[in-house]
Amino acid sequence: MKRIRSMTAALAAVLTVAGLTLAVAPAQPAQAITCGTWRWQVKTGADADRFKVSQTVDSTTVGHLRSLTAPSSFPTFYQTHRFRGAERHTWQLTARLTQYREEDDGDIHLVLRNSAGKDMIAEIPLGRCVALRSLWKSRIAAARATFTSHDPVSTSWHFVNQTITLRGLGFFDEIHNVTGQAPNGIELHPVTRVRFP
Repeated sequence: MKRIRSMTAALAAVLTVAGLTLAVAPAQPAQAITCGTWRWQVKTGADADRFKVSQTVDSTTVGHLRSLTAPSSFPTFYQTHRFRGAERHTWQLTARLTQYREEDDGDIHLVLRNSAGKDMIAEIPLGRCVALRSLWKSRIAAARATFTSHDPVSTSWHFVNQTITLRGLGFFDEIHNVTGQAPNGIELHPVTRVRFP
C-alpha cells in the first residue's frame, strides 16, 4: 500500500509539472448490511407464533411447496405472526442449487431447482440479524457456517450446479421481482440445516 501511495504521489508531481491535475478517487467502503424489516421476525424464527411451529421434520419437494396456496394478503398482524399451514412446519428437501448470493439484509439467497426446471428460494440469515428469542438461532448459525465453508459468498451471483439438502421453516413472501421466486412466494426461511452430499 505504501508503494502504491508513493507511485501515485510521483505521478501527481509529473502531471503537476505538465500543468495537469491528478484526481484520485477515495477507496469505497464495503456496503453496510442492514437487517431486514418486512416480516423479519417470521423470517428469522423470532415471531410470536414460534412455539407453534412443528418440530417434526416433514420431507417435501420443490414441486409440493410450489403447489401450496399462498395467502391472499398480508395484514399487519402477520408481520409478527405465522399463517397456519406451511409456515408452521419444518420442511426438508433435496434439490439442485443453481445460484446464490448475499443480499443487502445479510441473507444468503439460494435458488433451488427441481428436475422439472421449477424454482423456489431458500434464505440463510446472518447471525447478528437473528434475535436471541429465535428458537433456531444456533441452528441458523450452524447452517450458514456449513454453507460458507463449502461455497464462497459475496454480493455477486455465484452460478453453480450442486445437489443440496436443506431443512428450514416455511415462509410466504410477497410476489415481487426476485430471482428464483416460486409463483406462490413459498420459501424455506430461515434455513436451519445445510447438507452437501
